[in-house]
This record gives sequence, structure tokens and C-alpha cells, in this order.
Amino acid sequence: MKTIDAFLRLTTAEEYLEFFDIPYDQRVVDVNRLHILKRFAEYLAEIDAARGPLEADPDPGGRLERYRDALWRAYRDLVEGTPLDYRMFKVLKEHAPEAVVPLSRVCGGAERGQGE
Repeated sequence: MKTIDAFLRLTTAEEYLEFFDIPYDQRVVDVNRLHILKRFAEYLAEIDAARGPLEADPDPGGRLERYRDALWRAYRDLVEGTPLDYRMFKVLKEHAPEAVVPLSRVCGGAERGQGE
């Protein structure tokens, strides 16, 4: 039986996905683990703000269902997009434009096939 207490003991992306019986691709989790957890935390904050304190929830099963949906959304966000699409971390929000370097700058303007 899935309980709030069991949920609160989870720590890894895989544990959350397995707890909620969400099928996942390990390669996606390996590359996007922190982004999935960050997005999931954002969705949980929205749910908790709307429903009030976890301890006082008269329907913990309903909350767990919402948490499951939130994890599914977080996982799908990273399957269908990239961390840059969602800019979840401060460094991506503030420095992402500088992180994109045109290939012409890297190659010194050499066109494909030249200089080989």
C-alpha cells in the first residue's frame, strides 16, 4: 500500500518512478535526473500550496494521485523537451544565451569538408 510516510522516505528519481509505477527509460533518467526532480519539486509545491499542509490533508490518497501525475508530467517534460526549454536552474536562466556558441566560432569559420 502506498502511503504518505512511504513517499516521504523516497530519495532518488528511480525510487519515485517505481513507487508510482511509472515506466521510464533509464537513459532518460541518467541524463536528466536532477531536472526531473527539480521539475517534480516545482509541481509538488503547486499542489501543496493549493491543498494546504500535507499532515492535515483529509485525502492523502488523492494527494498521492496528484503527486503521481506531477511526477509523470515532470518526466514527460524532459522526454519531450530539454532542460534548456524549461530553464529550471538559475545558471540556465541567467547564462543560457552565452552557452550557445555558433559552430563557425568553434571551427574558425571553416565550412564543412574544408581543412580535413
